Amino acid sequence: MGLALFIGIKPLTGQNKPVKKNAVEKEAKINELRIKYFNEKLVLSETEQKDFWPLYDDYKLKDKNLRDSFQKKYKKNSLVFLDDKQSEAYLNALLKLKDDQNALYREYINKFKKVLPVKKVAMLPTLEREFKKEILQKMIQFKKDGHKGQLPSDD
Repeated sequence: MGLALFIGIKPLTGQNKPVKKNAVEKEAKINELRIKYFNEKLVLSETEQKDFWPLYDDYKLKDKNLRDSFQKKYKKNSLVFLDDKQSEAYLNALLKLKDDQNALYREYINKFKKVLPVKKVAMLPTLEREFKKEILQKMIQFKKDGHKGQLPSDD
């Protein structure tokens, strides 16, 4: 979820196509870094990689679709303007989103356990948090060093 921060950032150029291309390139780079990070930390064999990554990508896409659907309906800035009835609907929709995400996670934990040892599956949530933290730190340092709108190279 935190990586959406990087993917959603776009310069105020007024040019939609280059910005969109840049976001796609950033997303691809982050995914490339994620694959390398997880493969190394989980010590995934070639067979495990071949079986795991399509499942993981499918899980991430479905989770993103759930979040996007919710965010499309409820814009952060519009929450201030909701009346009590709309606020109640928002909270119910938020609870449903969390329930749907948990159901999706449960479904994919079971799928992951079919292709990876349970110990590696148990490590996934920690690795996801560590990866997001590492990427965020790299981006902050990269921007402090004067680079704009790019991702750090794979050092």
